[in-house]
Amino acid sequence: MSFQSLYFWGNIVGVSIGLFVAISTFIHYRKLNQTGRAIRWFIGSLTVCLIFVNGLIKIVEIMDDHMRKEAFELLDESFKERGDPNNESYDNLEIVVTPDKQRSSTSYNIYVANFNKQYSYKGKIKITIRNKKDKKVFTHVTETITIKPGEKKEIENTLYDTWHPGYSWRWLGELKK
Repeated sequence: MSFQSLYFWGNIVGVSIGLFVAISTFIHYRKLNQTGRAIRWFIGSLTVCLIFVNGLIKIVEIMDDHMRKEAFELLDESFKERGDPNNESYDNLEIVVTPDKQRSSTSYNIYVANFNKQYSYKGKIKITIRNKKDKKVFTHVTETITIKPGEKKEIENTLYDTWHPGYSWRWLGELKK
């Protein structure tokens, strides 16, 4: 889910809760013939609910940005270890898979980078998640992607029921100028 839709639906929920609380308090204070207080509570309830919901969304966004930044740093480290900056090749394509443990499942976030200077990659990536004994647990093949020279991005994630520490990957596509 993109952050634009998260903000949209989050604000819909915030307004809905805010309206429920605001209307309830407005009706209560109107029965007491305190119209001024009713209006202040109405406006205050809406404002507090919207601030609270947007604060939660911002926290999620900051955590996601932090995770993306760490993954991009891992991509840079991998390239320094095994990349070939003098040649345009598959050695300059890197992947990082970061597991994100949730209550009932694990989300495996997939980040890719193309450190080639002239060649784009178009194709799929086959990712195999492995357990501690290096045995294959499951395999995931991404949708077709295009990564331009110098580009780094998060492409997708896949869910699985448990967390496993290792992974391997293979490119299923081609480099083109």
